[in-house]
Amino acid sequence: MKSKTGLFLVLTDDAELVSTLVHLQPKGMDVKVWCPAKEGRLQEELLDALEGVKDLDDVLTKGDFTKPAYFQQWKDVDPVCVVLAFRDEDLLAKARERVASNLPEAIILSFRHGHPRDVPRTLDNERELVLTWAELLARPVGAELRHIQSTHMVKEVREILDPGDKIALLLQPDPDPDGLAAALALRNVLGRNKVSTPIVTFGKVTRPENLAMMRLLDIEVSTVRVSDLASFDRVAMLDTQPAHFKEDLGAIHAVIDHHPSNHSSYDSIPYVDIRPQYGATSTILTEYLKAAACPIGQRLATALLYGIKADTLHLNREVIDADLDAYVSLYPNINYNLLRRIEKPELPMRFAPVLADALRTMATDSGVLVVCLGSVEREDLIPQVADFLLQFEDVEWVVAAGFWEGSIVMSVRNVGYVKNAGDVVKRIINGWGLGGGHRTMAKAIFPMAEWKTRFGTPTASTVRDITLRLFVEEAL
Repeated sequence: MKSKTGLFLVLTDDAELVSTLVHLQPKGMDVKVWCPAKEGRLQEELLDALEGVKDLDDVLTKGDFTKPAYFQQWKDVDPVCVVLAFRDEDLLAKARERVASNLPEAIILSFRHGHPRDVPRTLDNERELVLTWAELLARPVGAELRHIQSTHMVKEVREILDPGDKIALLLQPDPDPDGLAAALALRNVLGRNKVSTPIVTFGKVTRPENLAMMRLLDIEVSTVRVSDLASFDRVAMLDTQPAHFKEDLGAIHAVIDHHPSNHSSYDSIPYVDIRPQYGATSTILTEYLKAAACPIGQRLATALLYGIKADTLHLNREVIDADLDAYVSLYPNINYNLLRRIEKPELPMRFAPVLADALRTMATDSGVLVVCLGSVEREDLIPQVADFLLQFEDVEWVVAAGFWEGSIVMSVRNVGYVKNAGDVVKRIINGWGLGGGHRTMAKAIFPMAEWKTRFGTPTASTVRDITLRLFVEEAL
């Protein structure tokens, strides 16, 4: 979907509110501020509030909003959000009436005087969100704007996916908790069941905590082949993107993800919502559920909260206010006992010698620690070792490698105040493998045959030494 330009229109006689709202940048929207065409005290106050704003002529819209002609310039813009705030109740009512009649698809955010008990926060016909100034002190405006944005996104994703009788919710191979929770949530947003909208992946789930999550929360995941996607009417990708796969996946109808995009756009895909600033895709879907007024039961709340925790390392990595808001809203509804059982699955005893061998053979240089585990029977042992080794003193980077199904798989971790791990991995891969990630964690997959061509026959010690050299050169 190509990026669309929407409208965030502020109609108010409150200069202080203008000075705050004009600096907000809702996704895909241009901010416009009304100013009366006639000179006077109000015009002067509003212009003073906009002092220093870059491209003021693009932000300011002078005119008489009581006349239909004022709104004609935006009649073809979608989405539209209008903020209304007037001290004069009659003027507020007139502005509301004009917006409703001239921008019939607009969503309205109204600020009212009074106590929240007297002016409750409600949605009027799914179009108007009412806030009192008292509420505003306790509720960040950004959260309200995200709610409005999500209302529009839910409408759009439903329009695109609902026509399909059978919808595939496609996750990455060996899906993680964030992807599993996001798929479960999107199914709820669409009002579907697991028969008409199954969760699918190209690889098995292997990590113990993910298996525990599926078992305890009754989440079914089917393993399919790329060719099987053609049997679905719609395909929605969650917590991953087409560029993360080597194969041509065919028609994809929706992508919802929080990982950085390898492409500036996916023009052929009808719906794309990629937010790399978010800590988890589960956060995006939590906002969808709230915007759609979908009930979030105990099972779904537990899945989403665990998805956020898992992808943000218990809210310690790459978290923004949206992640915190989602976490706080979900927490009262979770099943604490189930969450503890998911987070602390039993580790197999065979993990002990793998860890012991890693400690014995690891190599370090300038704060970079690398270990190669050789052949592993489960891929999830590699990131578990990486997470453990990052705890050592003076270590800023950890790369744990292992041989898995014909490839050399590397889990990369860093302390956060160094170079971006995903960028470093992409530079090292340079087209001869797969991988990427976030600032503090990333993954790389090198085909054995390609490694052999470039560096010779891979052994645990040679992979360790070559990997250490590559990361010292790129990460420091």
